[in-house]
Amino acid sequence: MNFRSKITIFILAALFSIVSFGSSAFAAKDITSQLKIEPKSIKSSGREWSIDISGQNVKEGDWAAFRAENISLIPGNSVDLKYKNDKIGIISVDKIYSDGHGLNVSSVVRNDENAKPGSTVWQGKIVFNKNIEKYADFKTSISNNNTNYFSYVNRDVTVETKIIGSTTLKGEDVKLTKQPLININKTTTGLSGAQFNSNSGGSVFGPTIVYSKNDPIKAGSKIKITMTEDSSIRFDDKTYPVGSTVLLNRMRESITASTPVNKYGVYFVGGPSMELKVVSRSETEIVLEFVKDAPAVDGIYRGWISSIKVVDGSAIKNGTINDVKHIVDLVAPNGNTIDKRGFNGSAPIFGSNVETYAKIRKPEAKPQKPAPVPTPAQPQPAVEVSKDEKPSSSKVQAPNTGFEKSQNFIILAFAILGVTTAVVFRKKLAKIKI
Repeated sequence: MNFRSKITIFILAALFSIVSFGSSAFAAKDITSQLKIEPKSIKSSGREWSIDISGQNVKEGDWAAFRAENISLIPGNSVDLKYKNDKIGIISVDKIYSDGHGLNVSSVVRNDENAKPGSTVWQGKIVFNKNIEKYADFKTSISNNNTNYFSYVNRDVTVETKIIGSTTLKGEDVKLTKQPLININKTTTGLSGAQFNSNSGGSVFGPTIVYSKNDPIKAGSKIKITMTEDSSIRFDDKTYPVGSTVLLNRMRESITASTPVNKYGVYFVGGPSMELKVVSRSETEIVLEFVKDAPAVDGIYRGWISSIKVVDGSAIKNGTINDVKHIVDLVAPNGNTIDKRGFNGSAPIFGSNVETYAKIRKPEAKPQKPAPVPTPAQPQPAVEVSKDEKPSSSKVQAPNTGFEKSQNFIILAFAILGVTTAVVFRKKLAKIKI
């Protein structure tokens, strides 16, 4: 063991008891009753909301909670909490009590209290980090903008939107109307879905199939999705590589006269999925192949098959990117086209960093200069390709300063000092009344 290692071990041994006693004295705690968590706004049927948060003498690890009823979730389930551009903690989705969208896509009918019409009832949790200890007091705020899916129901229902913190704020009531039934007689392609999460940088894209069991899709059929040249987005290869299995799930809009419903009027639309694999992919085209026959259940099917990237942010307006131009081609195993359509869709951008995408522009084509007329080649002297230099492998020996002779005495001194410090700290800590 070298000299430096010995010194490190003795110092750590001396400080161990001090750290253990100190950490118990400053344990993280629930400070919900000490903070002011004041909801300030609820807009757009609960999609947009904001909360003011303030407090004093907060420590690292301290936490507080609030409740949101039929209010949009935080994109990615967490967001940084900042004060004076300093990250002082995070706000996360801690618990979900009920989810109206989740009920609709389930196939198991429930009649409990958490199966009533609505969007999402959840608990938010604020956890502070070390930076909060820089400030004796603080006041900051958080705002959110996300989708807020309410249950599909078989009758008209009114639902409250509410945030409960130190104070309670009630937003406008949301009126849910009876969902229309579908009747599908022919299998076709539908408008694809896409969205971005600007908080995390995540994104998704997925095709839509409007499916009739009377017009079945067989194993070996293919879906080809092509982005047009003037589309505002392209595929990227961050997710779903070639060979991946993807599922197109039965969407909750697939409500027919035989769809189950609970005593509160909530539909349960879940069912089997279509199974496909990724055959090929590029920035502009993805090809999927059906692994097995599509299920004999009418419905609207969609699933995520790729992440995407913005190539032209000029198409962004009001937090949505437009001009998502693409062609969806559904082809039978024998090569015949089942359905082929072009679409011009859009993709919402959730979170608080929309400007990150809005700044992106397609590069302008630069005029090409004519190539110079080649001149006859001249013989050149051989030049050895340079190689990265490697550090010398010879051992570097520090000069003898005489310090080495006294190292054992110094180690002993550090050990005595560490033990003495720990004993004194224990006695002082015992006198403190908590």
